[in-house]
Amino acid sequence: MTPLTSTLALAALIAILLSAALWLFADPLRTALRRRRIRARPFPAEWRRLLQRNMPAWRALPPDLQQQLRRRIQVFVAEKRFIGCDGMVITDEVRVLIAAQACLLILNRPTDYFAGLREILVYPGAFAVTRTETDAAGVQHAWRRVHLGESSS
Repeated sequence: MTPLTSTLALAALIAILLSAALWLFADPLRTALRRRRIRARPFPAEWRRLLQRNMPAWRALPPDLQQQLRRRIQVFVAEKRFIGCDGMVITDEVRVLIAAQACLLILNRPTDYFAGLREILVYPGAFAVTRTETDAAGVQHAWRRVHLGESSS
């Protein structure tokens, strides 16, 4: 291998490594910038009234935690898809109150805003779920349970 060939090979390797590094870091950087823009938006006055009227925990929070919660609600609402089930209509009230309850869990913590969570299914009340399981003998069992909520990853 000539010195020129080895230099070109090294340059190509460096270019590939830099491209891979940019690819790895670009998405988190874009996400961080997008979230910063979302948090910089004014918090809708109607959302603040919804929290004040419907969420006792909100009223008990000191102003600094209310501010933190508002910013986290904005990101959560912007990033998650809310789906109404069984005729449930998704309103801003539904989105904001669900987001507020979820974001209470991440106050004062480093957060990825529940990265594995893409959508929230919202039912108007309790709902039935049928589950099946196969035991060690190969027998399949099915059961039905009523839920008020559920999460999974």
